[in-house]
Amino acid sequence: MSEDHQRLLAKYEPKEIAVITAQPQVASAHFSPCGRYLCAGGYDRRVRRWDMTTDRPRELASLGGHDGWVEAIAFHGETLYSADTWGKLAAWKYTAAAPSPVWTVAQAHEGWIRQLAVSSDGQYLASCGRDQKIQIFRADNGEPVRQWFVGQDLFCVLFHPHTGQLVSGDLHGQVNIWELGSEDPVRTVDASVLFLQHRLQDVGGVRALAFDQAGKILTIGGTKPKNGGTVQGTPTLLVVDFESGELRNTLEIGGPADCFVHMVRHHDAGFLMAVTSGTPGNGRIVFQRPADAEPFYLNKNIPNCHSLSLHPDGNQIAVAATNRGSNGNGRPLNANGDYIGNYSPIHLLAFSDVAQSEQASRPTVSKSSTS
Repeated sequence: MSEDHQRLLAKYEPKEIAVITAQPQVASAHFSPCGRYLCAGGYDRRVRRWDMTTDRPRELASLGGHDGWVEAIAFHGETLYSADTWGKLAAWKYTAAAPSPVWTVAQAHEGWIRQLAVSSDGQYLASCGRDQKIQIFRADNGEPVRQWFVGQDLFCVLFHPHTGQLVSGDLHGQVNIWELGSEDPVRTVDASVLFLQHRLQDVGGVRALAFDQAGKILTIGGTKPKNGGTVQGTPTLLVVDFESGELRNTLEIGGPADCFVHMVRHHDAGFLMAVTSGTPGNGRIVFQRPADAEPFYLNKNIPNCHSLSLHPDGNQIAVAATNRGSNGNGRPLNANGDYIGNYSPIHLLAFSDVAQSEQASRPTVSKSSTS
């Protein structure tokens, strides 16, 4: 390891400070903008919340009322937006002791809503889904503003942090940039390297999008597919100059069994943070600067990593995963005749400097919180 990487590792190596065990499993976990809460969309039709201001994460009343898996959540201010696999969309005041929906849209999409995004000014909420549509709503009341039909399964949407443009990523590896008043994309970025048609299967697609703080760099995440079936592919990040669309860097952050980049984030210190999930039960946390050939931090000990959230203070991350040996398609019944479902360890990690100071000030902090 180079001296430069050693310096980065000395400051930014994430150290585990606690684990929340969420059962049944959750699809993703995210810190609130204020940093006081961790919220996770679950497979039990609710959004769960934990108070992160105490020594041990404390679970609060959950946000119920959904009809299917809650895979997509997003925040703005004190409002949390959540969406499920049956197409329902809801807004909540997540700081309330017993939250009830501020508004709901019962059929925002025809089925699975993949992702939500809120514009930086808080006026608009964007959603995308398996029905091949992008929907724009007023964030304060859920009223529809406009709709685009893309013609491909959509996995991700993201607002530019300054211009208000919307970026979307689809199954065939096309990244579209939209103006809210435009009928068609104002331009596209080719990420078709992240798509393969294999034995009549469409494999891959754009699974993650992230801007740097200035909005000049767009990072696109997915896999370079090798084949279909169980899906073999190399998790890949494409780092693009947003204004010109020029590809700056291609980062392959695993092997063919590591498969998908599920989430990527830019850290203000200039490196990318990504999590991957592959078969059988592979998972990686990767920290890498775009121009570097290798990551300065790599963790392969957490299987099935599905989300990564950076705390607003920039010093902690939460990684939601699935238990090792998980098998959602036919694990045998236990001695009581019950099917043992999957659960989600949510790993809370602090960067080296922070972890050391926390250990010094809170030597009895619990390493596990089971819910």
